[in-house]
Amino acid sequence: MFSSIKAKIILFYVAVLFLVLSVLGIFLYFSLNQIVYKFLDAGLLAKAEAIASLIDVDRNDIDFNLSDDVMWEYRSPRSGNYFQVRRADGTTLAKSVSLGTTELPPTGNDSRTQFTTIRLNGRTARLINFPNISRGESGSAEKRRMHGLVIQCAEDIASQLDLLEDFRSVLLGGVLFVMFLSASGGFIIARKALAPVLDISETIDRISEHDLSTRVSLEGIPPELRILAHSFNRTFGRMEEAFNKQKRFAADASHELRTPLSVILSQSEITLRKERTAEEYKNSLKAVVQAALAMSSTVRKLLTLTRLTADKVELKLETLDVKELINDAARLLRPLAEQKGVGIDTSQMSAALLVHGDREKLLELFTNLLDNSIKYNIPGGQVHISAKKETEFIVCEIKDTGIGIPESALDKVFDRFYRVDHSRSKEIDGSGLGLSICREIARLHGGKIEIRSKEGAGTALSVYLKGMDMQQSPNKQNRS
Repeated sequence: MFSSIKAKIILFYVAVLFLVLSVLGIFLYFSLNQIVYKFLDAGLLAKAEAIASLIDVDRNDIDFNLSDDVMWEYRSPRSGNYFQVRRADGTTLAKSVSLGTTELPPTGNDSRTQFTTIRLNGRTARLINFPNISRGESGSAEKRRMHGLVIQCAEDIASQLDLLEDFRSVLLGGVLFVMFLSASGGFIIARKALAPVLDISETIDRISEHDLSTRVSLEGIPPELRILAHSFNRTFGRMEEAFNKQKRFAADASHELRTPLSVILSQSEITLRKERTAEEYKNSLKAVVQAALAMSSTVRKLLTLTRLTADKVELKLETLDVKELINDAARLLRPLAEQKGVGIDTSQMSAALLVHGDREKLLELFTNLLDNSIKYNIPGGQVHISAKKETEFIVCEIKDTGIGIPESALDKVFDRFYRVDHSRSKEIDGSGLGLSICREIARLHGGKIEIRSKEGAGTALSVYLKGMDMQQSPNKQNRS
């Protein structure tokens, strides 16, 4: 994959460079070509004007005063310089010795000065077609009329064309050489630039479900890619944490379900080994039912937690009074509290604390929290429940005088199946899913749960729920 990316980068780089150099080369070539021809045309014009100055035109006679000083460059056939004087009708009046038997071709328009490139004696020449303009009688060089004479001068431009051809060859060779050097440099730069990306890719390929601890090394990675490497490492860290939690969850779920299943199987096997009395069958069935109820409770809570953590959760939203929800939860658990000798105080609650939420789920939240506060309390203890509005939140606090939680365990109590492992909690029934369910319910309602505790001094749980002014409109019946 990276070889393909590298090739595309180099190809793009070379293509852009080729385009830039080509445009520059074409510009330089045509600029030089224009300069060369402008220089040639200026020389031909000067020669034509010089010859024109040596021609005297009378009404009937034409006198050529062609001196040796002017004619020396036209005498040799190899000089590459030619001239010819003719009438507009094509009659040649004079021409240079260098032309021999050849004549310069007409250009087709004798009314103005023209420059053109021709083939002369198998060679390329530049030609000027210069109409002879008479001078005014006052000698002021005023152009008055045509005498019907056309002066043509030509020059062999083979050397100039060779110069342009050499320049074009050097330019093309230079472009190709620069492109080769650039492509080589681009390959080296691309290879060096993509090396950290290749290292990151290889590191990612090494990561599997069996080893999520691998991280991208930051050594040698340029600053531009360190942000990407940090992002990958954070993602891998979250993946490893989530995967480890999932593994612990599966192991804990298996453990929680294995115990009641073992009880059911062992009770059934022992009971069926021989004939039993009615009382023995009854006791055995009671043990089976108790184990089945424990397993059913665990499965129910697992299903509840799975639904709460799904991507889309439907909430039956309605306007609710938090005070009524807490009183309902207290009324449901008051028999358990009385059985353990625990008092429930709900007097510290403000009136009309309205939220927009799912009644069934919020009642389960407060029931689970209150249930924990009763179970982990001491005989004769108290559970104090308060509720008030703080800015946009309704804050409900459930505080008990129970056995408390060690500080080291506070960040784990919301994990699935986690139970504080001390002597007084071992004998208390529970699956370790209650607080996880409560946290998810609070999250779905735009809130959170905070916990404070001190071992031996009780626990305080604060539930934050968004008030009515921060909730969705009452006519909306579900939330995803």
